[in-house]
Amino acid sequence: MSEEQNSFKSTTALSKPVSPEGRGGLWFPVVLATIGIGVLLSGIFAGSIGLYGDAGNVTFSVGLTESWRELVRLVLFSVLLLAALRINCWRVRRPMGNVLLAALRCLAIVSLVEAVRVAQLPHGPVRVLLIITAQYVVCLIIVLGLFVMTIREAFLFVTSCVVGVAALWLGSQIGTWIT
Repeated sequence: MSEEQNSFKSTTALSKPVSPEGRGGLWFPVVLATIGIGVLLSGIFAGSIGLYGDAGNVTFSVGLTESWRELVRLVLFSVLLLAALRINCWRVRRPMGNVLLAALRCLAIVSLVEAVRVAQLPHGPVRVLLIITAQYVVCLIIVLGLFVMTIREAFLFVTSCVVGVAALWLGSQIGTWIT
C-alpha cells in the first residue's frame, strides 16, 4: 500500500465518533444501568457487609439515607466520566458523537462499577485490592463494549480515570485531615 492509502485509512479510523448510535443503542445502557442500580439497592437494603461492614441490622431509614448518597455518587461520577470522555475526545481529536447516549453509557459504567462494592468479602487489604481490581476490569470491559475505542485507547482512558479518582479521593482525605 502507498503512504497515501495508509494515511487515509488511519484518518478515517480516527474520525469515527467515540459514542456512535450503534453498540446497543439507547436501551442497552439503560438496561445495564438498571442492573447496576438494582444490585446496589439490593445490597443497601439487605445490609451488605461490602457496603456497611459488620454493622449488623440496617434499618429502613439508614437504607434510604444510603440510597440518596449512592444516587448523588452515581450522578457525580457519571458527570465526571462524561467530562473525562469529552477531554479524551479532544485529546485524540475524535468526535464524541451522541452526547445523550454517551451520558447514558457513562451512567451504566458507573452503576456497574459501583455495584462491585456490594461483594460480600471480609474487610481488610485483600478486599480493597480485589474490589479495586474487579472495578477496573469491569470498567475496562464496559468501556470497550459501549464506546468505539481500541484496547490501547480504552486502557489509557480507564487508567487516567482511575488516577483522577484517586487524586480526588486523596484531595478529600487531605481536606478532611486539615479541617
